Amino acid sequence: MSPSAPAPPASALIPVGAPWRLALRRPVFGSLLLAGVFFLYAAPAKETPGLFSHAPWLNDPFDTVISFMMFFVPLIALFCVPRVLLCRRAEPLSAARIRDVLRGCRVVLAGISLTLLAEWAAVIIRDNRAQWNDATWLQIGLLALMSAADLGVIREIRRAGLPPGAGEQGRETPDWIADALVVARKHSRLFGPVRRPALALLGWSERSLAGTMRRHPLWTALCACAAFGAGVGINQGLREGYFLSVTIVVCVLLATGMFGLLAASGHYLGLIRASVPSRGARRRLTDAVVITSVGILVPFALRGHLWWMVGSNPDAAGLSQLLQLLGIAAAAIFATSYLSESLLRLHRDPLRH
Repeated sequence: MSPSAPAPPASALIPVGAPWRLALRRPVFGSLLLAGVFFLYAAPAKETPGLFSHAPWLNDPFDTVISFMMFFVPLIALFCVPRVLLCRRAEPLSAARIRDVLRGCRVVLAGISLTLLAEWAAVIIRDNRAQWNDATWLQIGLLALMSAADLGVIREIRRAGLPPGAGEQGRETPDWIADALVVARKHSRLFGPVRRPALALLGWSERSLAGTMRRHPLWTALCACAAFGAGVGINQGLREGYFLSVTIVVCVLLATGMFGLLAASGHYLGLIRASVPSRGARRRLTDAVVITSVGILVPFALRGHLWWMVGSNPDAAGLSQLLQLLGIAAAAIFATSYLSESLLRLHRDPLRH
């Protein structure tokens, strides 16, 4: 953090007019704005054959990064919005809430930076060189502009820092569910003639749905990601004429990868604070599943260089070989993660020691 930047206050409530608080507008709103610009930068080009077919990052592993991050980045930004709306200029600011907002900004910038780095790598190695034309140079120019904006916002986020206690995620700290319900209730007048049933639905959500989600945060994330995978995968399968078996695999991969990304970042951001923290073998099993869900994207993205593991090659490999490759990789990632945490005795249950 720059020596001239105001230091984050060490208090649960940050008072109105605190110098550090006044310096948050640029990094927070800059990150959220950049997330929206990033989606407009990535999604339309990817869905426009006349542009994307001439992009250096047309092929994997670059395309896998873009395919996930163009959804993941704006999703995390949307999760930040209710919390930002509760940070009122004329009221004391919750340090716990702004910590989670700043963490969300960091995740957004990490996703954007990973995508831009992948695209620069494709440019440097001149991938898909035979298809380069004027559209290619247009996209490289936009990449340079996005990279400059990304570096500028990263600098602002680094200057801001995090309030003390950034590693604490107590159950008493409001999570995203609680903040989203508060925002919906505060702005219920926008529902107009359906305000009364909307308030009744919000009341039921607060009493029942939120509690269920906090008791089963991973199942909640899995169901949401399964819906995402099915929607995006089926749409892709129909547009590109996939066989049913290929479409199913695409749906499962999209759901699995997004689940890993959402579960890992959700714990960091406090999207759903579990009512009963997981410990011991159960926690290690959970970590292994989440790590495998994200890690499986690496062999998928690099499959063109890994077919030898299943005795095949890029010209002969098909769906069966892909499933074999992913099965071997998933088993290896899961076993490595679970055994490593077990040997290091991580997440020990205090009641058993």
